[in-house]
Amino acid sequence: MIDPEGVKMANPARVMEVRDDVIAFDTVVRRTEPYLHIVSPRFYTEAFADTLLGWLETESNWALNESMRYEQYELGFSHFTHCTEIAGLWDGGVLAHIRDGVRRAIGFPVSSRINISAHKMFPGQQTYIHTDKVDHETHRVVVTLNRGRPADSGGNLVLLSGPRPADMSVVFKQISNSAVGFALDPKSFHAVGRVKAGTRFTLIYTFFSDAVRDLPNPNFFVAS
Repeated sequence: MIDPEGVKMANPARVMEVRDDVIAFDTVVRRTEPYLHIVSPRFYTEAFADTLLGWLETESNWALNESMRYEQYELGFSHFTHCTEIAGLWDGGVLAHIRDGVRRAIGFPVSSRINISAHKMFPGQQTYIHTDKVDHETHRVVVTLNRGRPADSGGNLVLLSGPRPADMSVVFKQISNSAVGFALDPKSFHAVGRVKAGTRFTLIYTFFSDAVRDLPNPNFFVAS
């Protein structure tokens, strides 16, 4: 499709087809304790969730990231745009659906600039209680993917009202294809419990601030 000025435009039917094949995110619950966050029980379509999890399970190019706050393996999808089987992950129409859903649920005009990464954690690894306040990042959505994790396998995402373990408020079950979203600010304390068994996979969508133009991490995708 070509617009009147001769610029090639995306075919609307094709955009909707890709979006419908990849993303669900049709039910979103807004909660306020211990701070504003959203929960979605079904983020991707079942078919795409299975394809993406299979890709994560077989991909070998993970980098270990160790710090005072966490230990986990990471990868950024800006380096994998040649992987056509998961290309719907960064499709502009798919990202627009996510952006618009987060905007409606949270009530904040999150950016169209979105970094997408994945985390993998093995037994013994965990994320300690912390907040993420980075000038160029405003919100995050965390999607859990697995093939069934027993309740005692560890690795649960936890939201807290303060910096101490006693401030624990919400512990999320690791239900595959569910998502949690929240703002990145000084009060958004969270952690991931120590993984006890199996491998923990999550997809991380980080929304960049439109107020910051000179980004230290320019690896992002753009929602249409």
